[in-house]
Amino acid sequence: MTTYTLASPLTQKQKIVWSLLNKGLSAVTIANKLNTTRQFVNQTKLSAEAKLSTTLLDVAQANDLQITKLYPKNGILLAYHPALKRKAILTYNTNHGIKVWYWHDNPEEVTDTTFLNQTRQYLIDIAKERDIDLEDTDKIHPSKLAHQIFSKLIPELKT
Repeated sequence: MTTYTLASPLTQKQKIVWSLLNKGLSAVTIANKLNTTRQFVNQTKLSAEAKLSTTLLDVAQANDLQITKLYPKNGILLAYHPALKRKAILTYNTNHGIKVWYWHDNPEEVTDTTFLNQTRQYLIDIAKERDIDLEDTDKIHPSKLAHQIFSKLIPELKT
C-alpha cells in the first residue's frame, strides 16, 4: 500500500514525470525515456498538477495563509499571512516535499549555520529540478539564492 502525505503528495511515477517536465523535457522525450506513451505522460502531468494544487492549497489553509496566486506547473503558491504581516511562498520539490517560505525583513540576521545549510541545499535542489543554472551557491546567503530562483519561477518577483 502506498501512502501520500501533505509533504509528499505524488506517486513515484508522478514525481518522475513532473521532475522531467520541469527540466524542460517534452512529453514525447519523456515517453521515450520511460518507455511509455505521450498520453500517459500528459495524463500523469495533469494528475500531478491537480494533486500539487490541492496539497498546496491545503497547506496554505493549515498555515492561515491568504492565497495570492497558484502556479501548479511549477509547484508554487504565493500567499500572505495576515497575522505575521508577511508574504509567503509554498514550494514543492520531489526530494523534500512542501516547504513554506516567509519573507524576512533582515534575512542576513539569520546566522544558524545548520539552518542556512539546509535551506541552501533545498534551494539548490529546487534549481536543479527546474533546470535553473546557479553560480557560487556556497558563497551566497540563502535569502539571495532564494530570490534568484524564485524570481525565475514567479513572474511577480522579477521586478
